[in-house]
Amino acid sequence: MLVSPPDRCDGEFLLAIDVTSSGTPEEKLKWAFRMYDVDGNGVIDIHEMTKIVQAIYDMLGACSANRPADSAEERARNIFAKMDENGDGQLTQDEFLKGCLQDEELSKMLAP
Repeated sequence: MLVSPPDRCDGEFLLAIDVTSSGTPEEKLKWAFRMYDVDGNGVIDIHEMTKIVQAIYDMLGACSANRPADSAEERARNIFAKMDENGDGQLTQDEFLKGCLQDEELSKMLAP
């Protein structure tokens, strides 16, 4: 069996595993923010948030017992309504951290 040498992605994966399993809530949320900022521009927009929520919903599966009643789009809009303090349609890392730390349900959903 051939085993490829570790690359940068393997290191990032291992770091992610470590942070999400043993990091402080703030460290977990900062890591989550970086993951959710898909285009790397330093903010999360409504489209990125919708993709995130949809991926979480997909992981929960089609089982009606696990799947939330609202759609990914509705949940993303609700998250933005709670977190987007200045109403610019983008979440900065500070807005994201503050919003998650103030809302236990959001924190568990976005940075388990």
